[in-house]
Amino acid sequence: MIEQQGMVVATDGGRAVVRLGGRVGCPACDAGQGCGAGVFGRLLRRRAVTLECPNAVAAQQGQAVVIGLPEALFLRLAARFYLYPLLAGLGGASVGHYLSGTLMLSAPAIDATALLAAVLCAGAVLHRNRRWAGRFNDPVGVQLLGVVADDELERKEVVS
Repeated sequence: MIEQQGMVVATDGGRAVVRLGGRVGCPACDAGQGCGAGVFGRLLRRRAVTLECPNAVAAQQGQAVVIGLPEALFLRLAARFYLYPLLAGLGGASVGHYLSGTLMLSAPAIDATALLAAVLCAGAVLHRNRRWAGRFNDPVGVQLLGVVADDELERKEVVS
Protein backbone atom coordinates (compact mmCIF):
# COMPACT_ATOMS: atom_id res chain seq x y z
CA MET A 1 0.00 0.00 0.00
CA ILE A 2 1.34 3.41 -0.98
CA GLU A 3 0.66 5.97 1.76
CA GLN A 4 0.36 9.73 1.42
CA GLN A 5 -0.46 12.37 4.01
CA GLY A 6 -3.32 14.70 3.21
CA MET A 7 -5.73 17.17 4.75
CA VAL A 8 -9.49 16.69 5.11
CA VAL A 9 -11.18 19.67 3.44
CA ALA A 10 -14.79 18.54 3.83
CA THR A 11 -16.89 15.74 5.30
CA ASP A 12 -20.37 14.67 4.26
CA GLY A 13 -22.01 11.76 6.01
CA GLY A 14 -19.70 8.79 5.68
CA ARG A 15 -17.47 10.43 3.03
CA ALA A 16 -14.45 12.72 3.29
CA VAL A 17 -12.84 14.97 0.69
CA VAL A 18 -9.06 14.86 1.15
CA ARG A 19 -6.53 17.23 -0.44
CA LEU A 20 -3.18 15.66 -1.28
CA GLY A 21 -0.07 17.62 -2.16
CA GLY A 22 -0.01 21.32 -2.83
CA ARG A 23 3.09 21.89 -0.70
CA VAL A 24 6.28 21.63 -2.67
CA GLY A 25 8.91 21.89 0.01
CA CYS A 26 9.65 22.85 3.57
CA PRO A 27 8.58 26.31 4.80
CA ALA A 28 12.09 27.69 4.12
CA CYS A 29 11.98 26.48 0.49
CA ASP A 30 8.49 27.89 0.03
CA ALA A 31 9.78 31.25 1.28
CA GLY A 32 12.68 31.12 -1.20
CA GLN A 33 15.36 30.73 1.50
CA GLY A 34 16.04 26.99 1.28
CA CYS A 35 17.34 24.62 -1.35
CA GLY A 36 14.96 25.83 -4.05
CA ALA A 37 12.41 23.00 -4.19
CA GLY A 38 9.61 25.53 -3.68
CA VAL A 39 10.79 27.64 -6.63
CA PHE A 40 10.91 24.63 -8.96
CA GLY A 41 7.52 23.47 -7.69
CA ARG A 42 5.97 26.85 -8.51
CA LEU A 43 7.60 26.84 -11.95
CA LEU A 44 6.14 23.40 -12.72
CA ARG A 45 2.74 24.45 -11.31
CA ARG A 46 2.32 21.41 -9.13
CA ARG A 47 -1.30 21.40 -8.05
CA ALA A 48 -3.03 19.69 -5.18
CA VAL A 49 -5.24 16.67 -5.89
CA THR A 50 -8.56 16.15 -4.11
CA LEU A 51 -10.06 12.72 -3.57
CA GLU A 52 -13.41 11.74 -2.15
CA CYS A 53 -13.32 8.48 -0.24
CA PRO A 54 -15.14 6.65 2.57
CA ASN A 55 -14.50 8.18 5.99
CA ALA A 56 -13.91 4.97 7.96
CA VAL A 57 -11.78 6.71 10.63
CA ALA A 58 -14.30 9.51 11.42
CA ALA A 59 -11.90 12.28 10.41
CA GLN A 60 -13.08 15.86 10.80
CA GLN A 61 -12.53 18.85 8.55
CA GLY A 62 -9.02 20.31 8.97
CA GLN A 63 -7.44 17.13 10.31
CA ALA A 64 -4.33 15.62 8.75
CA VAL A 65 -4.92 12.05 7.60
CA VAL A 66 -2.99 9.24 5.96
CA ILE A 67 -4.57 7.89 2.79
CA GLY A 68 -3.64 4.55 1.25
CA LEU A 69 -3.49 3.57 -2.42
CA PRO A 70 -3.06 -0.10 -3.35
CA GLU A 71 -0.07 -0.85 -5.60
CA ALA A 72 -2.32 -2.52 -8.20
CA LEU A 73 -4.37 0.67 -8.59
CA PHE A 74 -1.18 2.73 -8.83
CA LEU A 75 0.15 0.50 -11.60
CA ARG A 76 -3.16 0.71 -13.51
CA LEU A 77 -3.08 4.50 -13.31
CA ALA A 78 0.56 4.63 -14.41
CA ALA A 79 -0.24 2.42 -17.41
CA ARG A 80 -3.25 4.57 -18.28
CA PHE A 81 -1.38 7.87 -18.21
CA TYR A 82 2.07 6.79 -19.48
CA LEU A 83 2.07 3.39 -21.19
CA TYR A 84 -1.13 3.68 -23.25
CA PRO A 85 -0.22 7.04 -24.87
CA LEU A 86 3.24 5.66 -25.68
CA LEU A 87 1.78 2.53 -27.27
CA ALA A 88 -0.79 4.60 -29.16
CA GLY A 89 1.98 6.82 -30.54
CA LEU A 90 4.05 3.82 -31.64
CA GLY A 91 1.00 2.17 -33.20
CA GLY A 92 0.04 5.39 -34.98
CA ALA A 93 3.56 5.78 -36.34
CA SER A 94 3.49 2.20 -37.63
CA VAL A 95 0.13 2.63 -39.33
CA GLY A 96 1.16 5.99 -40.80
CA HIS A 97 4.40 4.54 -42.12
CA TYR A 98 2.59 1.55 -43.64
CA LEU A 99 -0.12 3.68 -45.31
CA SER A 100 2.33 6.21 -46.72
CA GLY A 101 4.52 3.37 -48.05
CA THR A 102 1.45 1.82 -49.68
CA LEU A 103 0.71 5.14 -51.37
CA MET A 104 4.36 5.24 -52.61
CA LEU A 105 5.14 8.65 -51.15
CA SER A 106 8.65 10.08 -51.01
CA ALA A 107 10.90 9.34 -48.03
CA PRO A 108 10.33 12.74 -46.31
CA ALA A 109 6.57 12.38 -46.81
CA ILE A 110 6.65 8.90 -45.25
CA ASP A 111 8.46 10.26 -42.20
CA ALA A 112 6.07 13.22 -41.92
CA THR A 113 3.03 10.96 -42.23
CA ALA A 114 4.35 8.58 -39.57
CA LEU A 115 5.09 11.48 -37.23
CA LEU A 116 1.66 13.03 -37.78
CA ALA A 117 -0.11 9.72 -37.16
CA ALA A 118 1.94 9.15 -33.98
CA VAL A 119 1.11 12.60 -32.62
CA LEU A 120 -2.60 12.24 -33.47
CA CYS A 121 -2.95 8.81 -31.85
CA ALA A 122 -1.02 9.72 -28.71
CA GLY A 123 -2.89 13.04 -28.50
CA ALA A 124 -6.24 11.26 -28.76
CA VAL A 125 -5.35 8.96 -25.85
CA LEU A 126 -4.06 11.88 -23.76
CA HIS A 127 -7.21 13.88 -24.49
CA ARG A 128 -9.35 10.94 -23.40
CA ASN A 129 -7.30 10.63 -20.19
CA ARG A 130 -7.67 14.34 -19.43
CA ARG A 131 -11.42 14.23 -20.06
CA TRP A 132 -11.84 11.20 -17.78
CA ALA A 133 -9.48 12.46 -15.07
CA GLY A 134 -12.40 14.05 -13.20
CA ARG A 135 -13.98 10.62 -12.78
CA PHE A 136 -11.40 9.66 -10.16
CA ASN A 137 -13.63 11.04 -7.39
CA ASP A 138 -14.66 7.57 -6.23
CA PRO A 139 -11.49 5.52 -6.60
CA VAL A 140 -11.87 1.87 -5.78
CA GLY A 141 -9.40 0.82 -3.13
CA VAL A 142 -8.33 4.27 -1.88
CA GLN A 143 -8.98 4.43 1.83
CA LEU A 144 -8.30 6.58 4.86
CA LEU A 145 -5.84 4.68 7.04
CA GLY A 146 -5.82 6.96 10.06
CA VAL A 147 -5.70 10.44 11.51
CA VAL A 148 -2.26 11.96 12.08
CA ALA A 149 -1.77 13.22 15.63
CA ASP A 150 -0.77 16.87 16.05
CA ASP A 151 2.58 16.04 17.71
CA GLU A 152 3.44 13.58 14.91
CA LEU A 153 2.58 16.23 12.28
CA GLU A 154 4.88 18.79 13.95
CA ARG A 155 7.71 16.24 14.14
CA LYS A 156 7.42 15.47 10.42
CA GLU A 157 7.57 19.18 9.50
CA VAL A 158 10.69 19.73 11.65
CA VAL A 159 12.50 16.71 10.16
CA SER A 160 11.69 17.69 6.53
